[in-house]
Amino acid sequence: AKKFMDFQEIFFPYNVDFRGRAYPVPPHLSIVGSDLCRALLMFAHPKPLGPNGLYWLKVHLANLAGADKMSFDGRANFADENMKSIRAAVDDPFGEDRWWMNLDDPFQGLATCHEIVNAIDSGDPESYMCSLPVHMDGSCNGLQHYAALGRDKVGGKAVNLCIADKPQDVYIGVMHEVIRRVALDAEEMLDFDENKIDLTKQEKEQLKRVKSARLVNGLIDRGVVKRTVMTSVYGVTYIGARNQIKEKIEEKLEEKGNDIDEMEAEINLACGYLAALTMEVMGQLFIGARQTMNWLTECARLISALGQPVAFISPIGVPVVQPYRQKRPFTVVTLLQNIVLTNDSDTLPLHRSRQVSAFPPNYVHSLDSSHMLLTAVEMKKRGLYFSAVHDSYWTHPCDIEEMNVILRECFIDLYNIPLLEDLKKMWELRYPSITFPEVPARGDLDLNDVRSAPYFFQ
Repeated sequence: AKKFMDFQEIFFPYNVDFRGRAYPVPPHLSIVGSDLCRALLMFAHPKPLGPNGLYWLKVHLANLAGADKMSFDGRANFADENMKSIRAAVDDPFGEDRWWMNLDDPFQGLATCHEIVNAIDSGDPESYMCSLPVHMDGSCNGLQHYAALGRDKVGGKAVNLCIADKPQDVYIGVMHEVIRRVALDAEEMLDFDENKIDLTKQEKEQLKRVKSARLVNGLIDRGVVKRTVMTSVYGVTYIGARNQIKEKIEEKLEEKGNDIDEMEAEINLACGYLAALTMEVMGQLFIGARQTMNWLTECARLISALGQPVAFISPIGVPVVQPYRQKRPFTVVTLLQNIVLTNDSDTLPLHRSRQVSAFPPNYVHSLDSSHMLLTAVEMKKRGLYFSAVHDSYWTHPCDIEEMNVILRECFIDLYNIPLLEDLKKMWELRYPSITFPEVPARGDLDLNDVRSAPYFFQ
């Protein structure tokens, strides 16, 4: 950052990965970097805040503080209520009031505090020239894409594709259902002696379930289920989900004074139970997403069974070929050391299981990259500044409302294309020997609702 600070503007070269996702090339200072990296980067050309820019700066600060479960007006009020601490952060960041240090993203929060205070103290906030990007983030974006693909109204409502007075929190919905089911299991009375030697298989399973439920009952909150819900659409495995949940449960047990090393076996069992339960709830809440995921998985299985990598053309014309093959390491022996090298040539045999399991998340990633790039192109046409980290879209505070319109129109245009039907036709031409399953039936979600859904991106 010190090397570049005297330049009037700097540019970031980008790479596009095999799915079409765009990443800045520089490994250290970039918008995909840490909270500190993001806080240091501003748009090169400032723009006046205009009538609503200060409002969106306040909303942005609330988002960075983690106060993003309320309405936009509620978030702006959150900033107003904490104005004393905001000013303290600017005047004396290491003084007595270190409120900003407890934000989810403290350095970006501090940068936003400076802009808010400077705008207010200018005496004319509407004319204040601001370079700070304000972010609008997708709400569990992978599920948003699945809901739009399958026109899943229930799923779409849970991830803010529909009109609502306040943002829906999909993690809270899953959490409440998991808590309810765990409480029922924990209260279940065993009608046999759990210490007897000759337990039947059914009794053993029941005993494991009840003991696991009793261990985690009262420990489940939004954080416990969040990562599993977030990664469920990206193909998280049972083992992956169990490890995600285990991390959080161990923290909570330690806080209660338990020795987690002594309880290792019980914790593993309980977290496995909780992972399975969370994934079951997800499958039942998002039936449309599960049907689409299963269809994509089955198609990938049929293609990889032919010995072919799964390939398709993304909606914006990027040719995607999954690169997963059985890499073969070999050792080069020298006088000083042995060096293990890996051959990853395209002539190696396919890694069939990876070709299958990775396809649904890769396909969704190609869709989110298509949406982002379509939005970027339209922003450029309108002369607006834009940057993005996957499903987090950035622009000047004064242009947030116009960007919100653009990203919604681009999303609707993208999903008005019969994407799964086109995918099936493409594969039928390429692999005539395969009989692909029918595309899952669509639900009754009206995509036009996205135009008026205030918390689609927030």
